[in-house]
Amino acid sequence: MSFQYSQDQVGFQKLKDASLWFIIIGILSLVGFFVGVGAIIDIVALILFFMFAIPSLRQSFQIFYSTGKDVSQGFTGINLIPIGIIVEILGGIISAVGIVTKSVAIISVGGIIVLLAAVILFIAGLLIGLSIYHVGSFYSNDMLKFGGILIIIPFVSFIGWILTYIASDELSRRLGGGMFTPPTPLSPTTLQVYQVGQGVIKADGTAVLTLYSSTSLMITSAYIDGTPYVSNQITPAILSPGHNTITIKFPPITGSLGNNY
Repeated sequence: MSFQYSQDQVGFQKLKDASLWFIIIGILSLVGFFVGVGAIIDIVALILFFMFAIPSLRQSFQIFYSTGKDVSQGFTGINLIPIGIIVEILGGIISAVGIVTKSVAIISVGGIIVLLAAVILFIAGLLIGLSIYHVGSFYSNDMLKFGGILIIIPFVSFIGWILTYIASDELSRRLGGGMFTPPTPLSPTTLQVYQVGQGVIKADGTAVLTLYSSTSLMITSAYIDGTPYVSNQITPAILSPGHNTITIKFPPITGSLGNNY
């Protein structure tokens, strides 16, 4: 098994751990909703969230990112979560003050702030779910892709983490047991890969192009000919037979606009 897939196995183990913590936190939140000690349970869930769930999720994304997976959005999502929680707490405090003082205006301001927090947390879940979806796409695992989609949806995100846990466990065992065989290039006589139309490279280093492939194969890296720019951040990294729209993230490009590469 290559170094990349050995690393990804660890990444799936971390993602599995993170999913388990999110499942536990979801159960605690559900229990807290129906019992009279909800505030205490919410505090415990918040501690578990920041001590275990978020660190494990960040570690998994760091590993996947190091092996070229498109999970950069997930880091942004993770960073947005504390902001959303702080804004939510602030809105709750302002609303409570409004209730005590019987001020409709203060209650309204608190409600608007809580709504803003909900939007921030939704965006965080969206970015995290998309990153998990991208990992699932790389390994053609429908369960992980579906889990990533459900994580985006607030009221069913709990189910998304359950599916992510199951899929991560399966993929970790497949990689650990050598049961995953990446596509291998065929001989030049049977393999056809060529660009369709003209691609574009933006100033931030993002390149988008369309490739035709006669079979399934993996792109391990890409470089811009005649330059030092090299990247292994390729989405999707596995070509399917037919036309494939590929996005490659190079470092920011320094050069004149309109150059051909």
